[in-house]
Amino acid sequence: MYKKMILGAMIGVALVANWALADDVPADLADKMKPLFGSAPDSLKPTPLAGIFEAKFGGEIIYVSGDAHYVLSGELIDAKSKSSLTEEARAEGRKEIMKTVDASKTIEFKAKGEEKHVLYAFTDVDCPYCVKLHKEVSALNDKGVTVRYLAYPRAGVGSPAYKKMVSVWCSDNKQDAITKAKNGEELPAKDCPNPVADEFALGQKLGVNGTPALVTADGLMIPGFRPADQLVKMLDDAEAKTKVN
Repeated sequence: MYKKMILGAMIGVALVANWALADDVPADLADKMKPLFGSAPDSLKPTPLAGIFEAKFGGEIIYVSGDAHYVLSGELIDAKSKSSLTEEARAEGRKEIMKTVDASKTIEFKAKGEEKHVLYAFTDVDCPYCVKLHKEVSALNDKGVTVRYLAYPRAGVGSPAYKKMVSVWCSDNKQDAITKAKNGEELPAKDCPNPVADEFALGQKLGVNGTPALVTADGLMIPGFRPADQLVKMLDDAEAKTKVN
C-alpha cells in the first residue's frame, strides 16, 4: 500500500493560525502506521489541528489521526496567514538535506562582488530550459547570486545524458565543459570518480521531478525556468520573510 493512500476522500485542511498545538504524539502511533505503509514514518509531530499529526516519509508529508484510523493527503493551510504549513515542513526537510551537499563537487559559477545568495540548480545538459537558465547565469552572478550546478540526468543513471554529464564532471575545466555541453557541442568521453549518480539520487530525495529545479540552502524550491530578475526577487523576498519570522 503506497504512502499516498487515503482512507477516505483527499482533502486540504484550512485552519486559523492561533489554534493551540495539539497534544504530544501518541507513543504507539508510529507502530500503528507500519501495517498501513510498510514502515514507520521518518518523523511524527503535532500540527495546530487538534488530534491530527504530521507524518513524514522522505520528502512526502501526510496527516494522520492519533489512532491511525484516518489519513489525510493534501496541503494544510493556515487561513489567517494564507501560508501552507505543508510546504513549510517540506522546506525544513529540504534544508536539512541541503546541509549534506558537498559544494566542492558542484560546478560553481561564483557571484561577482558581494555574494547575496547561493542557488543550487539540478540540471540536465539535454534539457532546453536548463540551456535557457544557463544563459541567465552571468546575469545572476552580476546580481550577487552564486550558482552551483548539481547533476540530474532525467532519464536516469546510465542514460546518454548521464554519460554526457559524467564527461562534464570529469573535465579539467568543468565550467567550460558544461557550457559547451549545453550549447550542443560534443565533448570527449571521459570517466572518473564522480558525483553524478549521487546527485541524481539527492534530487530524487528532495522531490525533484523535472529540470531545472532550483533549491536554496534554506530549503526553498523553485521548479522550472525563471529569468534572472525574477529569481533574484524571489530570493530577496524569501530572505526577507526568513528574517521577519
